[in-house]
Amino acid sequence: MKKNPELTAVTRQNLVEAFCILLKKKPVQKITINAICEKAGYNRSTFYKYFCDVYDILEYVENIVIAQVKENFQKNISPSNFEETFLQAFTKIQSDKASYFDVLFNSNNRQRFTQKLIQEISPIFMQTFNLPPENPKSKYLTEIYFQTVLSALICWLDNNRDLNLEEISKIIGNVLTAGVVTEIAKERI
Repeated sequence: MKKNPELTAVTRQNLVEAFCILLKKKPVQKITINAICEKAGYNRSTFYKYFCDVYDILEYVENIVIAQVKENFQKNISPSNFEETFLQAFTKIQSDKASYFDVLFNSNNRQRFTQKLIQEISPIFMQTFNLPPENPKSKYLTEIYFQTVLSALICWLDNNRDLNLEEISKIIGNVLTAGVVTEIAKERI
């Protein structure tokens, strides 16, 4: 007997949502399969039909977000609009997968996820800007670029999105193109 694909997708999604709710409250190491199943309303055997363990479900969530970011980049990216495209990719994910976005960037998971994200999008960045991947300077420039953007985004999330997307995009774009000292000078009293 074949499984109903829509029911399968709903079950997987329910398990993922339960995991995300728990991950907002505690680190992945403290989340149990029993807690996920209880929150989602399924038994352990159902969980194991979809995931091996809690780290498998975390990786599933990470991979969905990274795939969406990469897809958005590859469709819309150019050197002249990179900052805007990068932020638009995150905005789209926020609207489509807000719970994923929030848990991946919460304090318990952000370092792991940001490193994985940078590793996945760096080749696209290097190719877009014609940076030779074997050049050590290219790796430093790429790391500095992404750490700057991601740190600003994380700060923005930690501050409950206190600026609108256009404002945070403009700050990030200006810092990346003109430098942080130039941007700070604009804000002085």
